[in-house]
Amino acid sequence: MAALLEAVLSSSEKAAEIARLCRDAEPLFRLLVAEKTGSDRNQRFSHDFKTLADVLIQEVIRHDLGAKFPELRGHIGGEESNEFTNVNGDTVSVRVCDTVRETAALLGSVLHQQRDAAELLAAAAHREVTVGDAELDGLNVSIDPGDVAVWIDPIGEGGQRWDPHPWGDGDGWDPPTMG
Repeated sequence: MAALLEAVLSSSEKAAEIARLCRDAEPLFRLLVAEKTGSDRNQRFSHDFKTLADVLIQEVIRHDLGAKFPELRGHIGGEESNEFTNVNGDTVSVRVCDTVRETAALLGSVLHQQRDAAELLAAAAHREVTVGDAELDGLNVSIDPGDVAVWIDPIGEGGQRWDPHPWGDGDGWDPPTMG
């Protein structure tokens, strides 16, 4: 279990690094916003937006945790659809590819060939982030990672954190999210 918690902390730190990168680079931030439509849109809002940062962070966490714990792969969900429509009308499914170059090419197809931005994000997605913690090293908890589920809402506005979910306890306070 300590290995799983360490992986969750490392994935969360990588997510935070990507979020800081997007926040601190104003031109990059403006490139990343897309309006949600159809069933992806929250009906409570007249306009609902997702960012490529949200989706990339979600897919990085899904990729990293799934690579370290294959039994989690079917148990990692998130708020955002990983699909974007580019300027050519093509639907692109954002994911972390095998190499930085492949991920940059994929992100470039979403970012209207903004190569520098795509390469910056791809490098961050593939960067190895390790968070060590002495307390975690001594932790001995016997929970099978196959019995765990992860829900990702990377840079959400927070409203969903208070809405009861089927797996929550119904009082509006759901299990914590990471990112």
